[in-house]
Amino acid sequence: MGNGQTSVAAGRRAPSVMAVIHYRDDETAMRNADLARRYGCAGVFLIEMDGRDWKVDPVCLAIKSAWPDLLVGANRLSAMPWEAVATDAALGLDASWVDNPGASSAGPGPYADRVEVALEAARATNPDFRFFGSVAFKTQPREDDPGAAALVAASRGWIATTSGPATGVPPEPAKLAAMRASVGDAPLAVASGIDPDNVADLGGYVDWILVSTGVSRDFHEFDPERLSLLVGRAAPGAQ
Repeated sequence: MGNGQTSVAAGRRAPSVMAVIHYRDDETAMRNADLARRYGCAGVFLIEMDGRDWKVDPVCLAIKSAWPDLLVGANRLSAMPWEAVATDAALGLDASWVDNPGASSAGPGPYADRVEVALEAARATNPDFRFFGSVAFKTQPREDDPGAAALVAASRGWIATTSGPATGVPPEPAKLAAMRASVGDAPLAVASGIDPDNVADLGGYVDWILVSTGVSRDFHEFDPERLSLLVGRAAPGAQ
């Protein structure tokens, strides 16, 4: 959990940062992955926003080959959740992130068992394979009990991953606090709205930050200064 640092916020470990690359071409993706690595991110996720998921596969492998210690995962917008896990595991990636895995405060949805089977297979070869399963998330119906939804995800061995109401909008602190209280020491992630200005306040609730808008100068290019500031301010004792 986290990157091994101890945060002064709520006595928790400082969150690990996964920089989210909106795929345009291999060269841009490699350049941004290198920036993420150089400025202290734990890893990167790649997304092809038009749902042509297969386009990220070669560069995911290239990034992993170039920097083996960098975590590499994908968000496959056109794949079913269990298909995403199977594909990422077969490629030798470290993680899958799914926007709509089906869990909510009502309980695990119809996809949950198939995801579990896929994760068991993935973890047979990579015990540390991570599944970032979104709950109380911006692309889902309104969730009235984010804490309960997070607990459902955590009980399945997922990293409960939440967001604010829209891209670039952070969740309310009360929402993150409720989810943290519900899952206890299980990992929790946030995937929208974290930036250098709010990471010191919101980062203490979570173990993982998935970020793009908050560290970018445009849709495809990270801003080195903002990336450096966010990672630095997430660290213990940062102001």
